[in-house]
Amino acid sequence: MFSLYSNLFKYRESGLRSPREDYLSECLADFFNRLPLSLQSTFAARIFFPESLLMEFASVVADVTSLRLETQRQIASGRIDLVLLADDVPVAAIENKIAAQFQDDQLASYGRWIKKSGALSHRLAVVCLLTHLTAPPPEFMRGGEASGKATPHLVRWSSIAAILSELAVSVDTHDDIKLLARELRRFLEENDMSTEYAGRDEFAAALVYLRAGAQMDHTFGTIFAHVKEKDGVFAKNETKNEYHLKFDTPYKLIWGWTYLSAKVDGVLLGYGISLEPNSVFMSGGISSQASIPAADSVFICVGADSKRSIQAVRAAKNGPEKPWTYAEIGKWVAVISFRPLHDIMEKPESFAQEMIRWIDREAENINEFVAALR
Repeated sequence: MFSLYSNLFKYRESGLRSPREDYLSECLADFFNRLPLSLQSTFAARIFFPESLLMEFASVVADVTSLRLETQRQIASGRIDLVLLADDVPVAAIENKIAAQFQDDQLASYGRWIKKSGALSHRLAVVCLLTHLTAPPPEFMRGGEASGKATPHLVRWSSIAAILSELAVSVDTHDDIKLLARELRRFLEENDMSTEYAGRDEFAAALVYLRAGAQMDHTFGTIFAHVKEKDGVFAKNETKNEYHLKFDTPYKLIWGWTYLSAKVDGVLLGYGISLEPNSVFMSGGISSQASIPAADSVFICVGADSKRSIQAVRAAKNGPEKPWTYAEIGKWVAVISFRPLHDIMEKPESFAQEMIRWIDREAENINEFVAALR
């Protein structure tokens, strides 16, 4: 049985956007704003402020009548996910970063804003990065210009999960708060955000992977070697960041790729397995093309990862017919074709040969498509 928050959350992650970040920002603000001031003070001190400022924060809180989290505060340089207000005066700017990429100077600009906006204390101006596994930008934690001269602070969602667990069983917590704390904690657990450390399942999976690693390496290496020996656009002497096998966790891909001979650099042939494709690939929205499946799938694609090649593939995206479709993921784009994973996994030992036969059947179409890119 899923948590209440899982039942309410209907949006899929993609390589270009993370609706889960906005959703959790709203959930956190709603939960925090329901707490009595005493619990808000404790919560904020443990999450949003470094130890060096706890005495300063306690002094400020002693004189305020309200604490509140505001979401999506619009400023000149962007939109801040969360702002902690003490009597409506900003004291902390919080960037919630789960999956999306950092924008240039993002945290520094938020730090400069909070430094200018805070008036309750000359020191109590914090720019806080709330994250799961995403590392802060280089130099951020050293402060100075990298944090907009505000005090930098880093906190994990696992710390919030720990507080929620405490509130869910505390005798001093109202029943409605206990319920929401328990459900929000469960949502974090369902999304693997309640801890950043490996547990029993992760260690078990790693041991299985190590034992299977040689076979996986050989399976995907066989596909890679076959592609490199083909004629036409497949023939390319130089290598450029090619992989015959890569586990791409953020995008739920087990795949490999090789670069092709094209009039523009950065065109590649990719092949492999995509888990929940429609959660990571963003459709190009062309109704005449095939849809992106929700179930685990195998795929082959012609991708582009440089500025010129991306422009070229986008310009030609209506060319390939079904079952090919145009999709975007992260910083690259592709025309891509999917097949259900369960079909090919009926005989998993034949995976490499099935993928090779598929690529061979599509070789003429791939040659024509790549040769026409400008």
